Amino acid sequence: MKKQITPCLWYNNQAKEAAALYYSVFADAKITAQSPIVTEIEISGQKMILLDGGPMYQPNASISFYCICTTPEELDNAWNALSNGGTVMMPLDKYPWGERYGWVNDKFGVSWQLALGKISDVGQKITPCLFFTGTGYGQAGQAIAHYSDVFENVTIDGILRYGQDEAPEQEGKIKHAQIALDGQKFMLMESTAAHDFTFSEGVSFTVYCETQQEIDYYWEKFTESGQESMCGWLKDKFGVSWQIIPTMLGTIMSDPAKAGKAAKAFMSMRKLNIAQLIEATVR
Repeated sequence: MKKQITPCLWYNNQAKEAAALYYSVFADAKITAQSPIVTEIEISGQKMILLDGGPMYQPNASISFYCICTTPEELDNAWNALSNGGTVMMPLDKYPWGERYGWVNDKFGVSWQLALGKISDVGQKITPCLFFTGTGYGQAGQAIAHYSDVFENVTIDGILRYGQDEAPEQEGKIKHAQIALDGQKFMLMESTAAHDFTFSEGVSFTVYCETQQEIDYYWEKFTESGQESMCGWLKDKFGVSWQIIPTMLGTIMSDPAKAGKAAKAFMSMRKLNIAQLIEATVR
């Protein structure tokens, strides 16, 4: 069951403005679809959903996007644009792990790690990074094991752990890890440093499913010690939000004659049911 996993970013009526910003920042960005609520963009093959969900949630640095810039000019331009009106977490500078690197939350709260390098070093230009802090500290290794159990096609590119000499209190914990879930690269980090953010619906990951069997499978796997929500949303045992969505929903929602009926049906569901969605649109 090789799946498409797509990051979804939550905005308060700013999705179109955010899409315009990212389109201006990244030379190969394109807006692939737009509706009153959802804007879809693609940056170097990385698809992202920008959702105008209202004021309830906001992205934060618990899930950031590690972006490789291949030239100093590209890095400077991206940094200047994304930091304008945003919040700098780590200044653009030289660090032990990179010649030029910086971490910034843009004006919408979306968190970016910008680094000068080669895309071949990671395998994709933009990579979601999960940051385990606070009560989540120490769970990065468990998360890798859990996601490796959930998805069939998993590769672990590398795990770098804290050594006793650099951080005795964190020895053995994951400093940085890179994995691939069905071809989608993810990074994971953990730290004892105090931060005022944690995983939330502000950034979620959408898993598109062809059949009800697949929906049932991922729903059961992720809600084990996790938490069900509405409309196909859930939180896994680490607090990371996922959306388990049938691929046919996009087709239905693009049909003006069916969209309203489908929306009314799935708004009443927790786990989405394909048969019930289809039935609702033909009544």
